[in-house]
Amino acid sequence: MTRSAAVPILGSLACIERVMPTPRKDICDCGNLERMAEHPKCPVKFDAELNEYHIVGEGGGYWLIYYCPLYDGSAPKSKRDRLFHRITDAEQHRLCNLTKDLRTVQDVTAAFGEPDIHHQIGSVTTTPEREDKPEITKSRPVMIYTKLSEIANVHVTAYPTDRVDIHFQGKGVKKDAR
Repeated sequence: MTRSAAVPILGSLACIERVMPTPRKDICDCGNLERMAEHPKCPVKFDAELNEYHIVGEGGGYWLIYYCPLYDGSAPKSKRDRLFHRITDAEQHRLCNLTKDLRTVQDVTAAFGEPDIHHQIGSVTTTPEREDKPEITKSRPVMIYTKLSEIANVHVTAYPTDRVDIHFQGKGVKKDAR
């Protein structure tokens, strides 16, 4: 479960909503995650670079473990955030001002030109079935601008009405810079 908080940013923007993680419980020290990760037949593995425990699937994917399955304490704090630049408040403010009047795909391409990356199937959402309605999956194109910021990519999701949703995502940190 997540909670959100409105955070005032540099005066001209009313707020930017940030999704806050669920408060951490104490780190579990029972040793079960470590023992599971060391057992050769157990699907739990430890990623030392990220300081994370994962349940590894047969196809190579994995699920991140947030809490000890036996005692409900927190898994160790992940270092995953070190893989991406943190978008500073000043850069958020600059990018918000740069994109604040952009409402349509035409507005975006007039302001920034053609995107650096264009995914025809970029954003996929699935609404689960409810009552007498079937599950519904929708895909939307996403345009990504990589040259508008040194530390963030600008993602533009296009909706069928030509309306757009714009968000910013921290760029990856180069491995040798960590």
